[in-house]
Amino acid sequence: MPQPDSLASTVLQYVGENADAGKSRYQLAQAVTKVFESTRQYQERLADLAKSFDTIEQTAQSAARAFEPIRAFREQMQKLSSTFEPMRSFQEQLGALAESFEPMKALHEQIAMLAEAFQINLAQFARSLEPAKTFQAQLAKLAQSFEAVAELQSQFLELSETFRVASRSSGINGAAARN
Repeated sequence: MPQPDSLASTVLQYVGENADAGKSRYQLAQAVTKVFESTRQYQERLADLAKSFDTIEQTAQSAARAFEPIRAFREQMQKLSSTFEPMRSFQEQLGALAESFEPMKALHEQIAMLAEAFQINLAQFARSLEPAKTFQAQLAKLAQSFEAVAELQSQFLELSETFRVASRSSGINGAAARN
């Protein structure tokens, strides 16, 4: 996109090149259109982004459906872990007893293996959530890149207002009224 200093020179150059009497009376408007030709590629990219919103929406709905049963499972495991506390105490007492009474070692080991199996499987399941966590980070990065959009849009709308002219008919009537 041309720099602000070169915008004026681009318009003036275009008008100068096309200034013969046979050219359209709209040559200034055509010059402005030429200045904005470079924005077409940006407009196309933004239109493509709008199309990709459907895919993002489908992904969000899929994630919501996937995470609901996972949350329910976590709640069940939370309840189980709170009921496991007395069993942990029992395991510790059983461990002390197993040191002096050999037949209790097998029971102590089985209870320890039960707790270890829960711990291993829960840790493995937690690690399986890593791709979703990575995806969340990528979405946050994507969202961050769009934070400036509202401000940019507002700034362009303000700029557009600086170019607003009084109604052409009121300008014509105003000129007629002055004569």
